[in-house]
Amino acid sequence: MRWFEVEINQLHNAAKAAGSAAGQALTVEPGNGLDAVATALPGGDAAKNAPTLASTFNERAKGWAGEINRWSELVSGAAKAYTENEEAAKKAFRE
Repeated sequence: MRWFEVEINQLHNAAKAAGSAAGQALTVEPGNGLDAVATALPGGDAAKNAPTLASTFNERAKGWAGEINRWSELVSGAAKAYTENEEAAKKAFRE
């Protein structure tokens, strides 16, 4: 019979790292600075589209932060469930 083992601490560490990444991503606005394109290339398509590009970059960064934060919560929930199940199994064998 084959079996598997879950490293619960690794799940906790992964969830923590992902939560940290999400928090950091919320403070980053990768589109900032693109307004310099309008100054550098006045009157062109690049200058005209720079604000849209900046906004899109910033929105996507926030979206990614939300997704990785949700993933962090799911992994954390899985670690909690594994821990609870292991404790219940230990208790069942003691009784």
